[in-house]
Amino acid sequence: MIWLAFPAFVFLTARLVIVIVNMITRQWLRKEVPENAPSVSVLIPARNEAENLPQLLDGLMKQTYEPFDIWIFDDDSRDGTRAVIASYAARYSRIRYLEGQGVPEGWNGKNNACHQLAMKAEGEYLLFLDADVRVEPDLLAKAVQHARRRNLTLLSIFPRQLMLSFGEKITVPVMNWILVSLLPLALTRWSHYTSLSAANGQFMLFRGREYRQHRFHAMVKEINVEDIHIFRLVKRMGYSAHTVLSRGEISCRMYRSLKEGVIGFTRSVFAFFGGSGTILLLFTLFTTFGVFFVWAGMGLVYALVYLTLALLLRALVAMLSVQPILAGTLLSPLIQLSFVRIVIRAFLFRARGKNVWKGRTIKFTGI
Repeated sequence: MIWLAFPAFVFLTARLVIVIVNMITRQWLRKEVPENAPSVSVLIPARNEAENLPQLLDGLMKQTYEPFDIWIFDDDSRDGTRAVIASYAARYSRIRYLEGQGVPEGWNGKNNACHQLAMKAEGEYLLFLDADVRVEPDLLAKAVQHARRRNLTLLSIFPRQLMLSFGEKITVPVMNWILVSLLPLALTRWSHYTSLSAANGQFMLFRGREYRQHRFHAMVKEINVEDIHIFRLVKRMGYSAHTVLSRGEISCRMYRSLKEGVIGFTRSVFAFFGGSGTILLLFTLFTTFGVFFVWAGMGLVYALVYLTLALLLRALVAMLSVQPILAGTLLSPLIQLSFVRIVIRAFLFRARGKNVWKGRTIKFTGI
């Protein structure tokens, strides 16, 4: 079994090095004072978000940054979303909204909503936010200055993930565990290779000039996981883009249960691996059974060393992601089992060619 034990050890070590590189290079927003602040249009697609919208809008109203306006797209909501939007629009002149008329043929629901919002927006920068995020008062100031100083066409941020239920705690950490241990985030900006891409649709800040020229959401109108695909398009066109981690400026409670977490990540897990089922399968096998490969091929002592390094990796990822370190480490076996369940489910849905998300049937493209 040495032929499996050695690659397992090398792979884990490489991932640990990547995590350390991400720590050293400090891939997050800094405290920067905006100069000659450009206008920003904050664009929020909302489908059945009556519970989440008030917290987001209250946070946006406390921003230290000026000038900005807000457009909200009510995507055929079936709860009280429309009433919430109308109430806030009546109170704040900077808030305006659109009402969806169904999803056009050939479009994904969220991509259509974002496209419609962008066609109305007039800001020099366009910021797409998911309705379930929470923002601190300095978010816009930090993000816009980060994008301007680095001449970015696109800035994406992975929000700090809030986890309250036990089910969330054993599913949500999967995302950053993959991201932070496989990709040196500095390379999302420094390298033009599209394979070195990452993005989170919960926060995507575009320079309006390039967005209006290319209409990126229209270019990926049928794509299920649009954020990474758009990031790759931006890099392929020769523009500069960057993805960073949040230190608390923006946060999100993505899912509220084990079931929601598994369903949600089933939709996007292939995208983390460039759409490759082979790479996803190999990653799953080595992260799940690596310690057993090492035990069988190199003995118990090396297996214990491997296990220690694997737990250290989990702890460092939690630290970088501003997540509970002890819980993220102790629960790592259950997090791994949740990941395996997500992968199995993803392969099943890919075989069927479709999935269901927020009450709509979507094509399962795997990217």
